[in-house]
Amino acid sequence: MTAKEYNDEVRLWADDAMRFAVRCGGSHADSQDAVQEALVSLWHRHEAVDLANGKRYLMGAVYRSLMSLFRHRRVVRMHAEATQATADTAVQPDERFDLHEAVDRCLALLPEVQRAILQLRDVEGYSYAEIGKTLGLDADRVQVYLFRARVAMRKQLNNLGYGNDQ
Repeated sequence: MTAKEYNDEVRLWADDAMRFAVRCGGSHADSQDAVQEALVSLWHRHEAVDLANGKRYLMGAVYRSLMSLFRHRRVVRMHAEATQATADTAVQPDERFDLHEAVDRCLALLPEVQRAILQLRDVEGYSYAEIGKTLGLDADRVQVYLFRARVAMRKQLNNLGYGNDQ
């Protein structure tokens, strides 16, 4: 990939990568950082990355960056919980908010890999094989994780009062 091709890739896929990062990462600042790290990584490897795989490489790099951040935060949170008692932060069924916020909060409760797969499949429109290549999973495992993510989302949304009639 030449420098010009790299710039073209950035123009084409940076918005998709940012949207993916926001859906997977939660905070806008964290998502921007993950996309920036992915773009830098793509630039450092631009000679080795095939132009046809640019978007997949970029999405994979965003995902890996976010997962690293999530793991770090999980360790910090577990340490804080071990040293002092914290309040339960799970969404309670009686809390009411709009559907968009409910979906975002339910997504945040999913494991990282399920959240990423749900985002890539249902929002970005990736095939099972593409998701598998991006996340380093086989297509069967992707289908299992996607099924579990959808079941968990449906169950949590029903608990919040957003059933099939909503």
